[in-house]
Amino acid sequence: MSAGFSIELLNKAQREAVLALKGPVLILAGAGTGKTRTVTCRMSALLENGVKAENVLAVTFTNKSAAEMAERLMVMVGKKRGKALTVCTFHSLCLRILKRDIRVSWL
Repeated sequence: MSAGFSIELLNKAQREAVLALKGPVLILAGAGTGKTRTVTCRMSALLENGVKAENVLAVTFTNKSAAEMAERLMVMVGKKRGKALTVCTFHSLCLRILKRDIRVSWL
């Protein structure tokens, strides 16, 4: 992970999520429980374990949390790798998919 970060700072459930490097992980928790920290640490761990940045996706509900997560990741993994990650809201992800894949047949 990033310099100055220690996995011991995470609680047991957070550590389990960060260290689950195979397959998707769903993190559901209340406000102020460390969800953003957990997700950013897991993404950093994935990159450190050979997963390509363009193969990592983090989806959240709010623009604020997506922006905060992206900002933290830039610090943790560097700008170049951080920009290759996809960190967005459900709505913006769906819009990206539609823009990329939609075919208008009636025009």
